[in-house]
Parts: sequence; C-alpha cells; structure tokens
Amino acid sequence: MKGRIKGIVSLILMIAVLISVFAGCTAPSDETVFDVATELGYAGTQAEWLASVTGADSQERQWYLEAKAEGYEGTFVQFLQELGQSADDSVNLASALMSVVSVRARFNIPAASGMYGITTTRIAYSQGSGVIYSLDRAAGNAYIITNHHVVYEADSVGTESLSHISDEIVIYLYGTRPGDSGAIRAQYVGGSMQYDIAVLSVTDSDILRNSTAQAARAADSDAVTVGEQVYAAGNAEGGGISLTAGVISVDAEYIDILASDGTSTISHLVMRTDAAINHGNSGGALFNAEGRLIGITSARSEEDGVTGFGYAIPSNYAISLAQNILDNYQSGGHRTPVVATLGVTVEIAAREGVYDEETERVYTMETVRVSDVSSGIAQGQLSRWDIFYSVQLNDAEPIVITRMHMIGAILFNVRKGDTLTITLSRGGTVETVTLLFDDDSYFTSAA
Repeated sequence: MKGRIKGIVSLILMIAVLISVFAGCTAPSDETVFDVATELGYAGTQAEWLASVTGADSQERQWYLEAKAEGYEGTFVQFLQELGQSADDSVNLASALMSVVSVRARFNIPAASGMYGITTTRIAYSQGSGVIYSLDRAAGNAYIITNHHVVYEADSVGTESLSHISDEIVIYLYGTRPGDSGAIRAQYVGGSMQYDIAVLSVTDSDILRNSTAQAARAADSDAVTVGEQVYAAGNAEGGGISLTAGVISVDAEYIDILASDGTSTISHLVMRTDAAINHGNSGGALFNAEGRLIGITSARSEEDGVTGFGYAIPSNYAISLAQNILDNYQSGGHRTPVVATLGVTVEIAAREGVYDEETERVYTMETVRVSDVSSGIAQGQLSRWDIFYSVQLNDAEPIVITRMHMIGAILFNVRKGDTLTITLSRGGTVETVTLLFDDDSYFTSAA
C-alpha cells in the first residue's frame, strides 16, 4: 500500500456541507436514540435492543444462549471463534480465499530529459489485491473491488494520463503469483480517490471460466464486534495470496490518510485490526470467522512507535460504493460514485458503550442529530436538533441509526427517483419525513 497513515481524527461525519460553528436559539434535547426506541414501544433492555437492530440478535446468538444454558462457560466471542474453527466453517474460509486476487498495475513514469532533449520513461509496478464482487464463471466475467491507490500513480503518463490510472492491469487468482503464466487482463471501470475504492472488470477470460474462483459473500459490517476473530487475505509483498489472523480492535473510526495523488489528505472510515496487513494487501479482504467479507483492507500505521495497526474499509461502505460506481456510467469516460446528499450537517449528540451480560458482547451506541440545515432536499423537511432514529430506502427494511457513519452508507445506495423515509425525534415527538430524490442537484460526484 502506498498511503501513509497521518493520524486519528474525531468521529464526526459531514454530509454535503462543511462543518462550522452555529449559534442556536433552540436548546437541543438530551434524548438518546434508545429513548426514541422506548417511545416507539420497545420494552426490553438497551443491550437487547442494540442486538436486535445491529444484526447481532442472530441465529448464532440464539445458539450461544442455548449452549450457555447447557453449561457452556465461554464468552460469545469465544463461541463465535469456535464456530469458525468447525469443519463446515473452515470450508467457508477456504472458499472465501478463492474470492481474493492479486493485482499488478503497470505505469509509465516520465524520466528526466536526456541528451538532445529527449524525454524517456521508466516502467513502475504497483502490487496490490482485490476481491471478486460479482462473478459469471460460465462467461468468464467478473467485477473486482480494490483500492483506488493500487491502480493510480500521480506521476504516470499514457492513455490514461488525465486520471493517472494504469492502462495495463492484470490479476492473478488464488494459487498463482504475479509474474506467473496465469495473468488475466483487467480493465478499470471506475473509482473514487475520496473513498479509496475502485472497480475492475474481467471479460471473456478462459482462465476465469475454467477456474474454481468464487465471488465473496458479504456480512453486515455494522454487526461486527470488538474482539471478533478476523482473517486478512491479500497479496502481501507481491508474493501471492496469503492469510493472517487477528481480532477487531476498533469496529469503526476515522483516520486521516494520504490520498492516491500523494498530496491531499482524506478522512477515511475504517475498522481497526491487529491482523497483519502488509504492503500488497491493499484492496484485499478482511473476513470474519465464517469466511464472510466484512472489509476491504486498505492501510496500516507506519508512524514511529505504533505497531500492529491495520485498517479495512467496512464492507457495507465498500460494496455500496462499488455498486454505485457500476450504476453510474458517464458517457465518454470512466465511472465515479454519484452520491446523494441531504444538505445537512450531522453530529454525534451522545456516545455510549453498552455491555450485554448475556452474550458478554460490547456495543457502541451513538445518538445522531442534525446540527444545521443548509440547502437541498432537506430544506424545510429536517430541522436543527432532529434526532435520527431510522432511515428507510424505498420499500427496504428500515435501518436504525446507531452509528453516524451508517447514514453515509445509506446515501451511497440512493439513486435518482428513490425515496428516503426518515423516522426522527423532534423535541420529544416522533415524526416521519419522506424525501424524494427527483433532481440532479440532490447528488454530487465523489471522484
């Protein structure tokens, strides 16, 4: 990976406008998102409610409670780890490895002018990883998610000189190494430097057609818990796909990293792990114990005195961005995410750690509220100090907002003509607001 971690930033997500300081005339409520849940009729404990809305109230949780009733003494995290080591789930992890590929990108770098003013170029290569997102093996076709910085070089020239994207990208399936005879030509579909995600495509490949490659199966990254066993798979040091193990250290945080252009700094939503992530792992997979994709590995800390900090973009973010790229073709060029905006600034009004005594699992609960409404679709619909409870896209199941970054992931999935139904608390009264994204001005490019 080419980016260097610059530091940890506060967990404040900005949507569509810059954060500024406001002087208000209406005092904000000290109500939490769980208080809103009780107003809507929830009668259980806070931990039970969080488990039910984060996806943690799963079949595995029920198995754990049954095992505990029969005398099992381990924690829920230990139980999940033991499930991950069973024969069936080992097969799942092995299958998951077949969704990870090595990526090698070639760049032409201008060299200093030589004798008689002739400018020469040198060849440079970037080694990274990718995850098969969509696969049609019979046709030999696939879409692959990787990091933008794997296929971008600020100093490069060539047919993609304006975007500095490699015009010679090849991938290698699990079991082969860069430089082997199994190279598969891939094309750059589109990407976002801002979010460090890119999508590659493979078309009509006999190697892919005759392989046992798999498409990754994703898990809900918002249901990941601290201490959960994870596995990082990628092309470490350009030596082919390898696997390392660790745990989730922080389930969601923002860091500052150097962008692909080598000059600008971007704020990056990541989960932190102590699984070893090395150069070449960029764009690879972070799997849970069941072999399901929970993140795209993207960076590691290289600051003096800091060891064992690896980072991955949560799968909910990465997959939503990848599909956004595929859905937003721009005639005459590559695709970039076109992201819906609310025209509001949001902030964390309260943050709390919640411990579930039954499963011995810990959650972070954030109460997210509007701190300012500027312009756009939310003008006249949302108000300052509104507390988000849930957001529903079209007819899908409503998503309860327990972390601020969840709003951003939902907006990645909005397309023109879609509706968002927002359930919120305004001054202690629960209300519903429906927003129709029927105008291009409600979207912005996230190149």
